Amino acid sequence: MTKHIEAFFRTENDGESAKAELQKLSTQNEMVEPIPEQSRLTGVVPVLNQSQSSGGVAAGGVAGFGDFLKSDKNTSREDTPTDVEHLTYLLHFDVKDDEYQEALSILKNHDGHMDQDKI
Repeated sequence: MTKHIEAFFRTENDGESAKAELQKLSTQNEMVEPIPEQSRLTGVVPVLNQSQSSGGVAAGGVAGFGDFLKSDKNTSREDTPTDVEHLTYLLHFDVKDDEYQEALSILKNHDGHMDQDKI
């Protein structure tokens, strides 16, 4: 089986570099495209390349909001880290399930971000 991944990047070059490195995996349907200006990136967080679910890290390798916010602050889904405002490109692709963690590692190395709900 395969998983569909959508990763967000600051620049087209970052997205294209990640796409090029992903070629060593069994990926399909790779495409880098601009993110429409009206898109809301609520819930998009940096890829961490970790699979445990402790210390505020969501299983699957994506940071949880606790990784960015002070523990005494009341937070909501709208409290997306401010650096996502500079994400301008989207890379989406399909990868085999057994290569998913390696794909996350590549995305992390290229400063990729993902929607924490789509992990």
